[in-house]
Amino acid sequence: MKTETGKQSDWALYRRLLDYVALHGGAFLLSILGFLIYSVANVLLADLTQFLLDSLGEASQISMGFVSNAAHWFWPPGDMGPVEYARIAVPVAAVVLAVIRASGYFFGNYFMNIVARGVVHRLRTQVFDALIRVSRQFIDGHTHGELVSKLTFNVEQVSGASSEALKTILRDGLTVLALISYMLYLNWKLTLVFFAITPAIAGVVVAVGRHFRRYSRRIQDSMGEVTQLSNESMRAFDELRMFSATEQQSERFRAASQFNRVQSLKLAFVQAVSTPIAQVLLALALGALFWFALEPAILASFSAGSLVAFIAAATQLSKPIRTLTNVQSIIQRGLAAAEDLFAQIDAEPEPDHGQLSLERAHGAIALDQLSFTYPGAEQRVLTDISLQIPAGKMVAFVGRSGAGKTSLMHLLCRFYAPSAGSITLDDQPIADFKLDDYRRQFGLVSQRVVLFSDTVRANLAFGQRDSVTDKALSEALETAQAASFIDAMPDGLDAMLGDGGSGLSGGQKQRLAIARAILKDAPVLILDEATSALDNESEAAIQASLEGVSAGRTTLVIAHRLSTVERADMIVVMDEGRIVATGTHTELMAEGGLYANLYQQGFAAS
Repeated sequence: MKTETGKQSDWALYRRLLDYVALHGGAFLLSILGFLIYSVANVLLADLTQFLLDSLGEASQISMGFVSNAAHWFWPPGDMGPVEYARIAVPVAAVVLAVIRASGYFFGNYFMNIVARGVVHRLRTQVFDALIRVSRQFIDGHTHGELVSKLTFNVEQVSGASSEALKTILRDGLTVLALISYMLYLNWKLTLVFFAITPAIAGVVVAVGRHFRRYSRRIQDSMGEVTQLSNESMRAFDELRMFSATEQQSERFRAASQFNRVQSLKLAFVQAVSTPIAQVLLALALGALFWFALEPAILASFSAGSLVAFIAAATQLSKPIRTLTNVQSIIQRGLAAAEDLFAQIDAEPEPDHGQLSLERAHGAIALDQLSFTYPGAEQRVLTDISLQIPAGKMVAFVGRSGAGKTSLMHLLCRFYAPSAGSITLDDQPIADFKLDDYRRQFGLVSQRVVLFSDTVRANLAFGQRDSVTDKALSEALETAQAASFIDAMPDGLDAMLGDGGSGLSGGQKQRLAIARAILKDAPVLILDEATSALDNESEAAIQASLEGVSAGRTTLVIAHRLSTVERADMIVVMDEGRIVATGTHTELMAEGGLYANLYQQGFAAS
């Protein structure tokens, strides 16, 4: 069910959250039992005052009190007088009730925390699983900070709604029900005075709830921006100093944090206003209660002890009712975050309609009148691209920045679907293959090397950790000219790499990426400026190795260095999303045109 604005209703969201709680039903039931014990103990502590006061009379009055009845049943007074008996029984009962109350509170809170951590774990893993399976289009539409904020801040907010709020509702809700039931038992007519304030308190809760939800959405959005700026700044540590931009970035962060602060203060204001209003309403109800209780006709129906017990129970209602009104803020913050998280969990994964299995391709690729426009953009980045790439050949793509070379590789990797035209692999449309099978046919080395905070072994065997031998790892490192610096590390293949491969030079990172691609042993190899971070000597050694690795493979190269391009079987020159020339280096130089111009402008500089 959705509201008129298209957002899910509070109840629909909360019901879905409760489904996560239900997965931990055993712990949840134990938590309910604990809070039930806690609530009953609260009532019995109020009832204890009746036992004490009624014992001060000439004869013991135990007919109305639960504690006094229980005490006389467990330990009959014999020939002891009421005061003498109460002097022993009341302190013992007070200690026993305190222990029972504390035990109920412990079990209620502990088992609810088990539920809470279970909900957080399941939500966080589901969101993470969804994030790594969505389409490239979805990822491009969000900043990294927004995505990280979903896994951290938003999940914890939902945890509050599914656990902290439930804990409060159970603990204080059961306490209110127990106290009111006890008051009804003592005098149902007088208890009805309290019910008169119920509509007013409910109105306060509903009124402030709308503000809670709105401000909570703004807070979680601003947290995404704060996280994004933090991530960007930490990655751009050197640039901030070299461009003297520390103050500029500080101002951006300060503005984002200030917006978050303002929204948080607005939320705190609404929450702070709701509590005094509820307290005033409760005070009015207590005032009316005392006024009616002191009416002679009503006084006649009470003993001194039962009257004090009734008033004690009534005054105990104040704290749990106040807490229940405050829980609205926790629920609304959680629901605002849940709305976002569930939208993520429900997002369509990367489309895969392919049915054909593929063990190992030959590597023949054909592009037929291929055109592409990024989703949401108006201008085409590729227009009428037609090209035949025979299996086992090396094809180099060159052109100015923005010519469409990387976009073409994105289509080949099936990160996006073409806007028009088709791509085939071994004469079969690539969309017909199962996505995992298709991508296993490609090895990729990009200019932006991605390494993980893990061992060298895990980084090299990424995606195939269980099937790679140490011998294969060593051979791949040798081919990529990386064996010497890995062997020099204290733990070798088991050495831990820092965040993004910190501690390694750019060239060392690039060699590990090349070794990873070699290890995959795919029939099609994509090299996106793969040797850009290498010095001339290292590049020459790796180029010789890559020639051996690329033999028998279809190799697609995006490069700005002539040393990479000269040995290609075919060079494809691109400009403004179109193919403007194809041929060998010698042929293209003889023709003149864009390729010759790029060459003369320093394209060949290495």
